[in-house]
Amino acid sequence: MKLSLAERAHAAAVHVRRNIALSPYSPYRSEEHARTAVRLAAALGLDLDQITVAPDWLRRRTIPGEPVLATATCPDSGEKYVFLTRHPAYDTAFELLGPCPACAAHVPLATIRHLADLGNHLAHPPLTAEELPHTDTLPDTFARDEAHAPTCRYGSTT
Repeated sequence: MKLSLAERAHAAAVHVRRNIALSPYSPYRSEEHARTAVRLAAALGLDLDQITVAPDWLRRRTIPGEPVLATATCPDSGEKYVFLTRHPAYDTAFELLGPCPACAAHVPLATIRHLADLGNHLAHPPLTAEELPHTDTLPDTFARDEAHAPTCRYGSTT
């Protein structure tokens, strides 16, 4: 059964309020998590119950706007896609995480603003380690992401 726009808007507002009230995190963090889920569900055309969110402990900061991981589950196949928002209060795009071709760590492979961006990414075969230096399809954050293995030629060198 398709919901009307008003019903979906109401469900989103209820989701945000409920998440703030029930979350084990502070009200500020729980609101970021809830709004991240609402934004991702809207961008991908999914229901809110197909999105789960969690803090990103790997890329964690101690300032407001801590990164959030959001997992979208396909209602038909059960396939999962993991997205990162580094600044949940300000980001308008998500980073799709997937294995680095050089070290296999889960790092940003594509910038996703809407369903078509995800479709464009999925239409191409996975990158190989040999293609990495010659591609411009990766987000700027790929090469400096904290998740790369310590021995990977990509990632933070600090």
